[in-house]
Amino acid sequence: MKQLLFMIAVTLAGTVGVYLYHPFLGVAVYYLFAVLRPQYMWKWSLPEDVSWSLYVALATIGAVLLKPSSRGIRFTQAHWSVLVFGVWIAITFLLAHDREVAYPWFFEYLKIFVMFAVSAVLIHTVRQVWVLMVLTALALGYISYEVNYHYIVNHYLGIYRNGYGGLDNNGAGLMLAMGVPLCYFAWEGIRGRWRWLFLALIPVLIHAVLMTYSRGAMVSLIAVVSLFFLRSRRRTWLLVFAVGLAYLLPLLAGKEIRARFFSIEQNEIDESANSRRKSWAAAWAIAKDHPVFGVGVRNANLLSHRYGADMEGRTIHSQYLQTAADNGIVGLGLYLAVLGSTWWSLRQARRRARAGTDQESQQAYAVCCGVEGALVVFCVGGAFLSLEVFELPYLMFLLGAQVHGVMQLREEQQRVGHHLAVLETVPLFAPSLSPFKIV
Repeated sequence: MKQLLFMIAVTLAGTVGVYLYHPFLGVAVYYLFAVLRPQYMWKWSLPEDVSWSLYVALATIGAVLLKPSSRGIRFTQAHWSVLVFGVWIAITFLLAHDREVAYPWFFEYLKIFVMFAVSAVLIHTVRQVWVLMVLTALALGYISYEVNYHYIVNHYLGIYRNGYGGLDNNGAGLMLAMGVPLCYFAWEGIRGRWRWLFLALIPVLIHAVLMTYSRGAMVSLIAVVSLFFLRSRRRTWLLVFAVGLAYLLPLLAGKEIRARFFSIEQNEIDESANSRRKSWAAAWAIAKDHPVFGVGVRNANLLSHRYGADMEGRTIHSQYLQTAADNGIVGLGLYLAVLGSTWWSLRQARRRARAGTDQESQQAYAVCCGVEGALVVFCVGGAFLSLEVFELPYLMFLLGAQVHGVMQLREEQQRVGHHLAVLETVPLFAPSLSPFKIV
């Protein structure tokens, strides 16, 4: 019952609140639902036929149309890269070999790109970007808490057997792994005592990742460790925490988890690797035969066996090669442009924020580092998984583009304010400015 009451209250905030208070409420609630996926987590408590996030999305879109704002940021290259990629997805859907197969995937894409554009219009401040990152970290932390609770109390490894919210165990592991850098840099960006909550969530998240038995997710976490030390402003704390975590995690992991990771047989590894190699070769062959438009969204699965994959309907198991086969090499280039331009936006925003000592600058710096770390985790793990309509990385693209835009806007406002302050100090009839001055 309490879950239902929570959903009703939050949905009202994301629908009615966008008109009575601020449209950003709709953005925050929509992405909270997108990450948390409460219909899956609390399916035993929530009615099946209620589309909570759809109501919030429609209200937020309506707020943009009815209350257009003139204070929006200028779109950056990262914004345009995502939107151009979205247009290309629509073109490849229309030209798909089997449009009926492509339609469910295209519909998911459509929701992602529409809400990306709407949110980019509504987010104007560093504070709003910061709130979105903190909400995302909390949502992922709460999911990991639920996963750990069921394992410790009920001895049930549900996330390994069932995945989470439509993702299999590998996708769920990657999703939770993305929460680790978000939580760490949220801890760095918060001044109050409650920042320690985010540090405490990190071992909970990592233990939940272990419970997925996803080697790809663990490799992704290892890949991001060096970035923590490169970006962190509290390296001593980080070192102490990392050493303690490395010591405690093997002890915290149950026998079932330890047995799984330490008893993986070589033939199991070889079988998985061979399957992936065949599907990757098939994807690249499809992409070479259809280099411009590909075969259509998720149509590569229909052809993969014909091109050498080990079974009918085999998913490509690579974000990049799946995109190349489905949307052409052109589509892959546009997707890589999204990743590159987001990284560039984060770099520019981080350079602007690094020198600042005020709270907004510290929060902007933390957002840049947390999002960058989460994207590193996703990019490494995405080499082994097809996650085209996984919304969390698109939220990271939004935060990366937005933090650059709001930092640019903030800098311009400060520059204008400085000029106005200088003009106010000059006397209106100063002799040096008088047109009647006789030299």
